[in-house]
Amino acid sequence: MKNCILLVLQLVAVASCFSAPSKPGSSFSTSSSTTIPPPLEPRRNVASPDEDLRKMQQKHRPIAASFTPSNFNPHPALNNKHLQTIGGVFLRKNLDCAYVKEGVGGITNVLQAVASIALPSSTKLMGDEALGDDSTSTFWDERQRITSCCSQDFFSVDIKYASERKTTLQSVESNGLVVLIHGLESNSNSSLSTDMAAAYLNDGLDVVCINFRGCCGSPNDTIGGYHLGFTDDLKHFLKIISNLWDEDELFEKRPIYLSGFSLGANVVTKCLGELGEAALTLYNIHGAAVCGAPFDCERNIKYFESPGFNRAVYSQNFLKTLKKRAQEQLDQHCDGDPNTTAFDYQRAMAATTVAEVENAFIAPIYGFRDNIDYYRCTSCYYYLPGVAVPLYIINAQDDPFFDPEFYPIEETVDGGSLAPVKLLRTKHGGHLGYLFHQLEENETSQDKEASWMPLELARFIRHVRDSQ
Repeated sequence: MKNCILLVLQLVAVASCFSAPSKPGSSFSTSSSTTIPPPLEPRRNVASPDEDLRKMQQKHRPIAASFTPSNFNPHPALNNKHLQTIGGVFLRKNLDCAYVKEGVGGITNVLQAVASIALPSSTKLMGDEALGDDSTSTFWDERQRITSCCSQDFFSVDIKYASERKTTLQSVESNGLVVLIHGLESNSNSSLSTDMAAAYLNDGLDVVCINFRGCCGSPNDTIGGYHLGFTDDLKHFLKIISNLWDEDELFEKRPIYLSGFSLGANVVTKCLGELGEAALTLYNIHGAAVCGAPFDCERNIKYFESPGFNRAVYSQNFLKTLKKRAQEQLDQHCDGDPNTTAFDYQRAMAATTVAEVENAFIAPIYGFRDNIDYYRCTSCYYYLPGVAVPLYIINAQDDPFFDPEFYPIEETVDGGSLAPVKLLRTKHGGHLGYLFHQLEENETSQDKEASWMPLELARFIRHVRDSQ
């Protein structure tokens, strides 16, 4: 498996260097032949459009609207969506890959980086990140174990302080706290989690990353863990923070910001839509910035599993991971009984697509009627109208995980929406890649604390802070 991953990455890198720029519908894209019906009205819990919500949206809309996005400018020979996606997993921390100079020199450095990749045997290739040991860390300052809101389970959070520690979750001179949410099967140790944290730390913000249940090196205590729309642990943690304002005399009421990627971007956006104006009034959330938001998972699943590269590489990898998770849940919480009533184990293990295993495994565990109900109830697109604080979303047009025909500009400030949502849709970037950004003549990679996308998200949070 390890050699297969490296071979795919190397082949994509070489092909990118010697092929013409891709056109819409070329490469492995099947969007032109994939028929996706419009979704039915979902069941959802969006903040009601009352007067308080509208007033807060009107107040914050100019902040989102006045932000000018930067231009992601990858080397033209290195903008292939699969190279960006897979390279983002393995090459993000390599300064010669996060940023490149124009010309052949930049390409040579990238090819050398690809050839030198060495994966530990424990590495898991996910759509979001490559992970090794998830129980230890050399980046974060401390870890806290949090009892879940139902008092029957737990999750862990990792904290990095921007300056000298003052008290739990706050340093002496910080400008606020960023709560970071990782993607599917990722955790706080992923290169993207630490890269995003580094960008926020550079702006004087403390950062705490929530590890979803089962993602901190220890299995969770109850069946399930988390899913696309699982906002329970985030809301519970926000409540814990708000309680500290009264319980800890050293803990000052400073701004809270949310951030996340992929599944984490969906959770953050959905949570803001559910909270409405309470995001600010109850939890002091001043803004949020995310990348790789799925928007409409019902549409995406059909594109994600389309024949070609997507099905052969991405879909099959997720399928194996979901089946492994189903087996672990059966062994840990169902006494290993294949006839359990908690979910349809036999159908889950026999599934040939991600949609089938989500229908047999994920949906019943969390009380959804089926996988379609799951997608419709959790997709963050339906929650955008309830967002009341400035939110910045970065997505790539060539993201191989998402239907490229779906672009909800009408739910943003640039499309006339009242919700203070700013959406940047870059031409390239793949899924969470955003590597090989070309430097200007007067720039060097040594001047950068993180790769392009994390710094762009941090720039929006800085804009929000300076505008309030």
